[in-house]
Amino acid sequence: MSKAKKPISHSPDYPIYEKMKRKNPRAALFWIAGDRLYHAGLTLTMLSIPALFWIYTQTGTAGLFPWFIGALVLSVGIFILGIVLKREAYKLAIQNGMDIRKPV
Repeated sequence: MSKAKKPISHSPDYPIYEKMKRKNPRAALFWIAGDRLYHAGLTLTMLSIPALFWIYTQTGTAGLFPWFIGALVLSVGIFILGIVLKREAYKLAIQNGMDIRKPV
């Protein structure tokens, strides 16, 4: 018995990535990088916002506030970069003649 292959991502558009791997490896590379950055940025943003509010409400931690603002800006930047890379992957796939609509 062969073991079922576990998907490398739980994104809803993962089947499109599988198509990209076969038809346009460059688009697949952009997709996987974008997916990883999107999820990392989203997670870091969700962690940064409560930490930022916690630091803001504490006394004597004014020196940490700019660092947490920087972390929030960086995490949002990573999130946006992930979105841009996935969009580029879709553009490359469309230029290659791939149908990127969701498989039924």
